[in-house]
Amino acid sequence: MKENTLDVLFYLFDNYPDMGDNLPEDRASMHGYLQDAGFLNSEITRAFDWLESLGDTAERVEVTYRSCTTRIFAPQERYWLDGECQGYLMFLEHAGVISAEAREQILDRVLELQDEDFNLDRLKWVVLMVLLNRPEEGNSFFWAEGLSVSGEAPVFH
Repeated sequence: MKENTLDVLFYLFDNYPDMGDNLPEDRASMHGYLQDAGFLNSEITRAFDWLESLGDTAERVEVTYRSCTTRIFAPQERYWLDGECQGYLMFLEHAGVISAEAREQILDRVLELQDEDFNLDRLKWVVLMVLLNRPEEGNSFFWAEGLSVSGEAPVFH
């Protein structure tokens, strides 16, 4: 079974959608459950570390830029994000859905995953995870994707 950190995260969210803030208190039993499900110890640990780092305010990137500047992706970023992903990320920023700081945190989280199969759908998931942990960003991403926070399609009256 080809597995990586993102596979563990997907499995975790598919099977424990209501887990929320209970993860730190129950990490040992969740770790055991994920091992029983066939995931490698190293990938489980990386997945937990990745999740915990989402809310780490000490790791926030301070962005100093002018609105007329252009973000150029570094070679390492281009390696993990294809042109479609880069374009989508820039679209979200230019549309005001994410801030420059959120963009940098998203890039940091993508690079941490080192997922060889990374694609646009996986980028959208990372964006969702980052924005859920950045309440100051609002819920504009959910509307941009035609989703509500619960994952259901919005109802317009």
